[in-house]
Amino acid sequence: MSSLSLQARHLAFGILIGGLTLASLADTPAAQAAVTASATDDTVALLPYLSLPPVAATRQVIAALPQVQLARAGASVAQARGQRLEAGVYEWNLKAGTQQRRETTGQQYAEGELAMERSIRWGGKAEKDRELGAAGVLAGELGYADAWHEAVRSLIASWYGWQRERGSVALLLQQTALANEQLAVAQRRVKAGDAPRMDQMTAQAELDRAMAALQQAQGREQAQRSELQKRFPGIAIDTLSTSADLSFETLQLPGDPQLWLKRILEDNHEVELAEAEFHMARLQSERAQLDARPDPMLGVRAARERGGQETVLGVYVTIPLAGAHRKADQRAALALADVAEQRLHQTRQRVEAAAERAVTQASQAIAVARRLLAVQQSMAQVAQLGIKAYGLAELTLTEALQARRAAVEAAQAADSARWDALEAVSRVLVDSHRLWPAEEHGR
Repeated sequence: MSSLSLQARHLAFGILIGGLTLASLADTPAAQAAVTASATDDTVALLPYLSLPPVAATRQVIAALPQVQLARAGASVAQARGQRLEAGVYEWNLKAGTQQRRETTGQQYAEGELAMERSIRWGGKAEKDRELGAAGVLAGELGYADAWHEAVRSLIASWYGWQRERGSVALLLQQTALANEQLAVAQRRVKAGDAPRMDQMTAQAELDRAMAALQQAQGREQAQRSELQKRFPGIAIDTLSTSADLSFETLQLPGDPQLWLKRILEDNHEVELAEAEFHMARLQSERAQLDARPDPMLGVRAARERGGQETVLGVYVTIPLAGAHRKADQRAALALADVAEQRLHQTRQRVEAAAERAVTQASQAIAVARRLLAVQQSMAQVAQLGIKAYGLAELTLTEALQARRAAVEAAQAADSARWDALEAVSRVLVDSHRLWPAEEHGR
């Protein structure tokens, strides 16, 4: 057996048992060192790694999305409702009437009456309505910010879903070229009488299989690209290459993971929206309690009686008598406040768990991607050595094809892990509002 064949077999054996060695190397202090920088510098430093669409142009794409525009309209509705609450629902009422008075003596008089009346909010209701209006405006703005954030999350997921398919197509193009090379070697050996014709047939079948896999991947890539363009009209999709950046070896989520966790939780629109909704529910409960005392109606009345012989001026007050429905409204408002409070607790728990998972996944995904990248590079060498060894009749075609298939699997796993890592890092940047943050106050 030649040295070339021995190199191939020894290298393949080393890959099979070398996981622990790679893991130990990746766990060294040097590999785990974090880069310390400010939040803005962190984002700027990470962007070249992430293969994202242009930041400024994509921001315009996000702003034009229907779900974002819907939330913007909702914020405008909240502002209008706040103005309505501040003004109050009561308006001046004008009452006018005329009548004919006829006495038994036959005397007739024309009489008329005019009144102005209006209900008034008392007992602190006007101030409470102003608080409710301000709370509603804040909830509308936070709803807009949360909708923007969810739109960016959706964009990230769709973008990297397409990138995975692009990467798969690029890899399968390379593998198809290798299968062509393998077929050429088999044909050369068969022609020289150094290999059975079955080798050529097997190599041809392997090429056909690779081409079929490539066609399937191209179909998936086209479908993903079409979906991305339809969901995010105007997004730039033709500015990136599919080749892996060699500097990916230096990719690291800067700083302490706990710092990123703190950033995510300190300014979280989902939690802030739940807090605003709870605050609104509590204010509405307090407002319902104030409604236990009905609002009076005050009026001013002027009348002309007996054909102007008598003039009447007066004031009056109308007070509704509270019924059972007011107590029912109070109980309902209290129950809704309890519901909002429990929803807030649930939201906090979910957000904290998701934030912790996102930060952990980002760090782990980077480490996994590096290890699989090392495996890919080694298995690619094995495959190349296998082709050469087969050409020298030192390996069977079956052994060479096994090495190539293992290299394909390693390359696909490494490419998928690479995109997983980039998506995980991008998700942390998005959740910490370091990438495509929402416009302030929905404007």
